[in-house]
Amino acid sequence: MEGITRILRQFVTATILISIFLLIFNFVLLGVLVFKNNNPNPSPEGVVKQVTQGLNKQGDNYRLDEHTANLLQQNKTWAMLVTDDGHVEWDYYLPNDVPRSYNLVEVAKFSRYYLEEYPVYVWEHKNGIVVLGYPKNSHWKYQIDSRSNWVESLPQRLLLLLLFNVVLALLISVVIGSRLIKRIRPLAAGIHSIAREEEVQMDSKGIFGDLARSINSASIILQKKTAALKSRDEARSNWIAGISHDIRTPLSMILGYASEMEDNSELPKEQRYEAGIIRRQGEKLRSLINDLNLVSMLEYEMQPLQWKSIRLSVLARQVVADFLNNGLDDRYDIELNLADEAVKINGDEKLLLRAINNLVRNSVRHNPQGCKIVLETFLSKDSSQYYFIVRDNGRGIPQEQLKKITELPYSSKRKQTVQQGHGGLGLPMVERIMQAHHGR
Repeated sequence: MEGITRILRQFVTATILISIFLLIFNFVLLGVLVFKNNNPNPSPEGVVKQVTQGLNKQGDNYRLDEHTANLLQQNKTWAMLVTDDGHVEWDYYLPNDVPRSYNLVEVAKFSRYYLEEYPVYVWEHKNGIVVLGYPKNSHWKYQIDSRSNWVESLPQRLLLLLLFNVVLALLISVVIGSRLIKRIRPLAAGIHSIAREEEVQMDSKGIFGDLARSINSASIILQKKTAALKSRDEARSNWIAGISHDIRTPLSMILGYASEMEDNSELPKEQRYEAGIIRRQGEKLRSLINDLNLVSMLEYEMQPLQWKSIRLSVLARQVVADFLNNGLDDRYDIELNLADEAVKINGDEKLLLRAINNLVRNSVRHNPQGCKIVLETFLSKDSSQYYFIVRDNGRGIPQEQLKKITELPYSSKRKQTVQQGHGGLGLPMVERIMQAHHGR
């Protein structure tokens, strides 16, 4: 279940990254919303400082410069100057409910918070203090009192908060991911079972019920199709075997009578020659029937294999000896290049011998002008694979036809026999013998 573990790991990682991103994004957004939009106008401290700087005494009266007066009007604020004796010596739009004189205690009270529910701000003037007042309920003034060591440790506290959120996100993602994986695991197992052509019957309850039902339906359909294909293949193989068996008896009689007529000296020479043609064509037909039956059995995995320990180098020598003893034409030069002869494989001796024979015969059949044929064996560098090569320097085969030569004649992938004589059962039989031995 490596795929399930990988999904969980990716899910947890994505959840943590998304959580961190959202946390940082919310901090940034909070800062923008709170500090940027908190007070788009000049700060009260800045305004009261500017009023203090813009308030000058000329003779017995005070004069406020025009720019500062406009600033007070824009912020809808009032202002006054309280002298050292507690009296208001100058004011600007001072409300009627605001007193005109104060003692030390009253000054201490309103200098930090409110004066008659007006939020006020003060600034030192050379002749007293300037008091700036805003409309009621326009500002909230609270005092935050913190110890210095707490403020100094605030970055560490924020870091701990971030780590806590990461750990919490990790735990939540693991819990959610585990529950999700717990529901996905049966689906993955069902899909793998379908790939192995096994029957699947999953519980269709839960959030993935529809998907489970679809997998069950797919399994049923595949099982039915697999059974139908197997039944059809068995019927086809049995039909070929039955036809082959039915043909052998009359074919044997034809070959027997043809051989007798060919050897009968009392018959005219022309009739004996024709009998020889009948015998040779009959032998070709018998060989074709045997090949067709063997290929059919291999195609549908119905050919029992006689496993034993074999040295392919021995089979190569046997094939070469058979061709030479049967009068191979001098136009063909056969060479053996056998390395690692002591290596053995497990296989069916007769089938492997047939495969090698077919390859050599293929080189002979398709190179009537003659060629050099080389049989070669060797181990791969890591000793994991054993190679048996049959090659020749003949005319070869067009590149575009290489993928077709191992397909059965008239199959869906090879609807017509390949021209130039490559339409027989020899190479398709070699391919299927290799597949039966788990090779290629």
